[in-house]
Amino acid sequence: MNPRVYVEHTVEPAIRPATIGVVIPVYNRQSILLETLPFVLAQSRRPHHLVIADDGSTDGTPDAAEAWLRDARPAFDWRVLRLPHRTSAHARAQAYRSLGGVDYVAFLDSDDHWPVDFLERTAAALDANPDASVALVDRRYTDLQGPSGGFRDGAPLAADPVPQLFRYGAGVASCTLLRSAGYESVGGWDPSLESAEDTMLFVTMALEGSWVHVIGEPVDYYLGTALARGEENNLSRRYAYSSLRWARVHELVLDRVRRRRPDIDDRPLRRSIARLWYIAGKELMSLGRAHGARRCFARSVKWNAVQYHGWRRLLTA
Repeated sequence: MNPRVYVEHTVEPAIRPATIGVVIPVYNRQSILLETLPFVLAQSRRPHHLVIADDGSTDGTPDAAEAWLRDARPAFDWRVLRLPHRTSAHARAQAYRSLGGVDYVAFLDSDDHWPVDFLERTAAALDANPDASVALVDRRYTDLQGPSGGFRDGAPLAADPVPQLFRYGAGVASCTLLRSAGYESVGGWDPSLESAEDTMLFVTMALEGSWVHVIGEPVDYYLGTALARGEENNLSRRYAYSSLRWARVHELVLDRVRRRRPDIDDRPLRRSIARLWYIAGKELMSLGRAHGARRCFARSVKWNAVQYHGWRRLLTA
């Protein structure tokens, strides 16, 4: 009689799919938000949580969003967070905390539209690249009130984020998926900043982890939609002297870069800051504030002494 042989089978534990949270900050953009929400519900990989962070709207935006979502009955958890009117960074930071813990998070602006596979592609990229803190897709701009527009390839930004963010701006929240651990490690959005809060966040995240570029359909960015509709402009651009604010914040960002990466070549970053101070000076000159403009041009040449335009403006302001 043959002995019975027992073969031990080891069952591999099932891998839990990463959880995804989506945050949409909004202020007085009822119609624009309701046009954007279907692009979240249509995702081929659904999020686990959606939080709409209403920054104190007075036009009924939170009520309209709640009514729309109740009717749509999405297959994921959602809530509308009603906040006092402060800053877009504060709204995003509060919304992230209310997610209750997710692996990945996306911050979608209320006037941008995702392709149907945005979350699927970016989450797969972060799954496959555990050292990456950000997954980035391309952008396509449509300007409803001017000639600005076109296509922005995300590959150069992913390859060398810090100088690219300084030079071209950090309006990349809608086309990125962030690893929550990386987001939390840098402190998240700085709620004290009224402008350039995205520069502070994304530059700091670039210092902590690599970025991965994900090919495929771009995210659609729409410029001028709010003004065309008579709704609130960009949360970060409704302040007076916006260029002056951007220049100041970029100085703070550069200080953080130097402390975290003392070996970095900061020359392109200095040139970018000089350009922002130059733009701020021109803005003040157009408003008749010659004394303030002169101070801006002085800071511009301080950051980059080798520039003709800055010196000319400083001497003639």
